[in-house]
Amino acid sequence: MTRSRAALTLLALTVFASLAGAEEWYESYRRGVRALSQGRPEQAVTLLERAAAQRPEPGRNVVTYGTNVEREYSPYLKLAEATLQLRDAARARSALERSDKWAREPAEQRQRLWARLEELTPKPQTTSASPIAPGTAPVAPATAPPPPSAATAPTTTPGAPVLYPTPSAEPHAPSSAGRLPPATVAGPEPTVPPAAPSLEPPPAPPGTAILEVVSHPPGASVYVDDELAGTTDSEWGRLLRSGLPPGRHRVRLSLAGHDDAVGEVELEAGSRGDFRRRLIPAAPADRRPMVYGAIALVLLGVTLWAWRRLTAERAPLHTGMTPTPRRPQATPTPVRGTPPGVATPGVTRDSEGRERFGEFLLLEPLGRGGMATVWKAERDGEVVALKRPLYAFLDEPEFLERFVRESDIGRTLHHPNVIRILERGEVAGVPFLAMELLPGETLQARIGRHGALSPLEAARVVVQIAEALDYAHSKGVVHRDLKPSNVMLLADGTAKVMDFGIARARRFEGLTVTGAFLGSPDYIAPEAIEGGETDGRSDLYSLGVTFYEALTGRRPFAADTPFAVLRMHLTETPVRPSALRPDVPQELEAIVLRLLSKAPADRLASAEDLVRELRDFLNSAA
Repeated sequence: MTRSRAALTLLALTVFASLAGAEEWYESYRRGVRALSQGRPEQAVTLLERAAAQRPEPGRNVVTYGTNVEREYSPYLKLAEATLQLRDAARARSALERSDKWAREPAEQRQRLWARLEELTPKPQTTSASPIAPGTAPVAPATAPPPPSAATAPTTTPGAPVLYPTPSAEPHAPSSAGRLPPATVAGPEPTVPPAAPSLEPPPAPPGTAILEVVSHPPGASVYVDDELAGTTDSEWGRLLRSGLPPGRHRVRLSLAGHDDAVGEVELEAGSRGDFRRRLIPAAPADRRPMVYGAIALVLLGVTLWAWRRLTAERAPLHTGMTPTPRRPQATPTPVRGTPPGVATPGVTRDSEGRERFGEFLLLEPLGRGGMATVWKAERDGEVVALKRPLYAFLDEPEFLERFVRESDIGRTLHHPNVIRILERGEVAGVPFLAMELLPGETLQARIGRHGALSPLEAARVVVQIAEALDYAHSKGVVHRDLKPSNVMLLADGTAKVMDFGIARARRFEGLTVTGAFLGSPDYIAPEAIEGGETDGRSDLYSLGVTFYEALTGRRPFAADTPFAVLRMHLTETPVRPSALRPDVPQELEAIVLRLLSKAPADRLASAEDLVRELRDFLNSAA
């Protein structure tokens, strides 16, 4: 029970671990594409970058899991499209450059996105000053602010941040010719963030340094050595911090909705250092681990509940009390061939210590099946095979009825190819059958030891089985459980059929699975599986399976489970015996395949017809 509990716990932990696993690249990619189509480019950028980091190589029909594929995996083009919607030219350019490097994404779409990027990037413009009449003061450009003066120049205090206004071109003084020299207004660089104009910061106080911080997006809070130093300006995303002591400093940028950017800078006295970072949008909260964890807990709870209920049902077996026997017996005695702790009613010991069952002296066990045991026994000098049901079936009326019916049928069948039932009786409530004991082995044991029989030998054995079936069918008896283990081969070549009346398929060794059919799964006829009417042609199908096995050494249908074998009997066509054994004559192969027909009407009409065809083959082969 401790081992079962450990296995259940391990199963639950395995389920939880598999459910709470990290998101795969194709999941991030699909979610990113969906976010882009729904107008959420920031979320799309995060997901697409995650997918590209896990699987950098784009392509078509990329395998995701199992036999599933992603028809078109273009993370860089989708990323460029999302960043263009955010008007992030630098990020879009980087994505397109990576797409060019791989050259596996659609070229037309890549060219179209390059064109959109060029439209987003302003081109440099050049303007010239107009001639001015002598004596007229020059007019500054409308967009240019007044030149910096002592009143407007930025001032700094050691340790305080310095913010610069948005700069523009300053007008020059008029020349002696009365014209302004050409002035060039440079547009922003095609990178993000765009560089601020080259204004020299005020000199750092002696023994200190200046730190320039640039963030994208702008408006980020700047922490230097875990102290708030200010916020980057909303246009350029810049902040200057002066008066910092030389040495290594820890810088952190924080902006709502983005992951923090952290790094270190080394500053020297009287110098200027910089810290530039792009803030990555924070990934949306992933609630799947929480949901999967809840599901795993529910599964674990159900498993524990089922285990406790099973333990409660089995509790009487672990109390140390001896269970009450189903049939009260005076002094049950364990015997050989019986599992330890299980008594066999009716077995006693004589004064010499020999085991007896009623009047029979038990000599040695001959075999044990799923429902009965067979012993070599002797009574009044006559040696017989004594067959008794297992103790576990003594309280099953249906089984006992079939056991009795087997004895009644056996005593009415007198044929040289049928094993005779000599006597039926009961000892201490346990029924028994006394059968003739013949030296030999079963057909199953023969195939197991020597493999397939020769075609002539197989035909000689099968024709004798067919004669026994023809005789039984004429008496209105259908065997229903014909198989190699129910055919005895004697030393002189005689074949004898045994075990009439008991359905051993019930536990896949002779008992019924659902109560709908009788027989063994490996030899059962299709109509018996479906619960249809069975007759002598059902025995012919089982004989066809036996004949196939005798010729080839293997059964026509084999699978890992009995239910799979049953399905093959209903739907599949067997491999021709000659494909497994080339020396199988065509006449025998035709007979076997006809016996294995799915519809009873397509088989031979009777066992008598089978006997006739096999006799003709044996006579022609002699």
